[in-house]
Amino acid sequence: MKKIMLLSITMLIIMLAVNSVSAQDTTKVKKIKVGNYNLTEFAISSGKGATTSGLDTRFDFLNKKKMVISLNANNDRATLNIGKKFKNMQILWSVGSFKNVPWTGAMLLFNVGPFDAIAWNGFGFSKDKEVIDPGYHPNFFMSYEGIGLTFGKNHVGGAIMYFTTYPMNWFASYKRDFTISEKSKIFAEVTYNHDLDIPMFVVGYSIKLQ
Repeated sequence: MKKIMLLSITMLIIMLAVNSVSAQDTTKVKKIKVGNYNLTEFAISSGKGATTSGLDTRFDFLNKKKMVISLNANNDRATLNIGKKFKNMQILWSVGSFKNVPWTGAMLLFNVGPFDAIAWNGFGFSKDKEVIDPGYHPNFFMSYEGIGLTFGKNHVGGAIMYFTTYPMNWFASYKRDFTISEKSKIFAEVTYNHDLDIPMFVVGYSIKLQ
């Protein structure tokens, strides 16, 4: 817990330092391109949530045809999500590695007004159903379904998760955004983990580049 708190404080200092530069003139943020994709948002966080842990980073890209690329990574995993953005929905396919075990699956993101939802399912290639050691056999990896509601700078949500051979677990979360500039913010989130019967905490920084 002390390590998490120290890392969270360090993250907060870094985020404030980064933002002191970006907040000076948000209108002059240069576009960052990879091929014909523009980097639209960058986020970094520290702590543990339902689908994040440790020092977590996220890079979101979008092109003129509304094709989406999102890259998420930390010490244990790296996930590449590729798909299409529609008016209120994104349909994505995920390819990634979790503790050296390759996995893949589909993700559906839905958002209308203050309401949002996610459905994310995948299978891993491992030696057995425990999905601990990489192998050639496709085995169930995870199923994550969640809903949320945003009001102002606040977000509340709930989700259920099936992970490998573990029984179903559920989460309840509250997230608060703290606006720093027109395009950047700090966010803090607390999530109740029913299986472990503990609260989990995340603090992060995000900036929109488009």
